[in-house]
Amino acid sequence: MKIKVEPFLMKKGNRVAKAAVEFDEAGALNGFHLVGFTICDDAEKGLFVLFPAANTKDKDGKTRTFFFLRPNGDGKLEKLEGAILDVYESMTAFNRPAVEG
Repeated sequence: MKIKVEPFLMKKGNRVAKAAVEFDEAGALNGFHLVGFTICDDAEKGLFVLFPAANTKDKDGKTRTFFFLRPNGDGKLEKLEGAILDVYESMTAFNRPAVEG
């Protein structure tokens, strides 16, 4: 699996980059990309990842979020989020101002 991150040239609200996961292992998903990850930077939360999802309405008109990626075990989303943020931070580390103290 490879993670591709593309920083936005101009910050869009709290969104700073988009990311995709490319499957390169042998198997049915080989050669496919899962797109729709958004990296956000919030003053309170810090860096975090929004996972691909769509909002749908049920028969009662209530809005529900349908996540395209669902883990089959504990801690898997956090592990993927960490991997995506590691790639982003490695790309942007040289652009951060030095902290004087």
